[in-house]
Amino acid sequence: MAEYSIRDLENFTNIKAHTLRIWEQRYGLLEPGRTQTNIRYYSDKDLKKILNIHLLYTNGMKISKIALLTEEQITEMAAGLLFSDTREATELVDAFVRWIIELNEAEIVRELQNLNEKTGIEQLYTEVLIPLLKRIGDLWQVDTISVSHEHFFSNILREFFILEIGKLPTAVNPKGRIVLFLHEHEKHELGLLFYYHYLKSRNYACYYLGQSLPLKDLQQFVNDLNPDFLFTSLIADVNKAFLESWITDLCAFFPPGKIFMGGYQLRNYPELIPEEINKINGPEDLHL
Repeated sequence: MAEYSIRDLENFTNIKAHTLRIWEQRYGLLEPGRTQTNIRYYSDKDLKKILNIHLLYTNGMKISKIALLTEEQITEMAAGLLFSDTREATELVDAFVRWIIELNEAEIVRELQNLNEKTGIEQLYTEVLIPLLKRIGDLWQVDTISVSHEHFFSNILREFFILEIGKLPTAVNPKGRIVLFLHEHEKHELGLLFYYHYLKSRNYACYYLGQSLPLKDLQQFVNDLNPDFLFTSLIADVNKAFLESWITDLCAFFPPGKIFMGGYQLRNYPELIPEEINKINGPEDLHL
């Protein structure tokens, strides 16, 4: 069983630790355990309960009213909000965080499929998945969730994208040929998979080369295929000198005006990105 500090609960819910203590002491909503050195800690059960309370609270229910409910009633009412058709993106992010902590693959997959059917993969990606991935990164940064949780969810999401990409027909009379790849130190491919789905759904012939591709191998592939565009994503924190050299070498054998780049590192090193390269900040930047 995992043990959480009150700061962990604060990180999960964005409710101040002071407020959580009031809820605990005045309303009896939490019953922390104690370590041998008398330090309070909270269990998985406490975490799930406070996430459900937070959902009810942010939907307008007063904490004094919530305190009168049984745990079963709190869970039931929270579930009613989670599975309603009027959920806000922030509520969906909270729900996914809870399922990730619970390692509840079935609920994650079910909700991804549900949202995809209702809104489409582009809206799902921009309104839910991007904020969710940012939240996961924030929680990892403050040691509230582990790398294993991040990998657990990323693998589910990767399988989801690959399944949806597989449903798309192969381009007939394609608009152009596109190579999608990540540099040799890059393993974060979720953004690239989204680009792949977006472009394939618009009748482009896509050649997905995936993670950790050495530049010399990309150059050989480009020479053989003669593609119209290159797409890549820069997420991993890499040495500035490597990135500068890599971009220079890439632009030496492929026109920078036909290269599309997305990812966090574009904001970290804007001075390294040639003006001619197309920067991807959202789906609107994927139009060719």
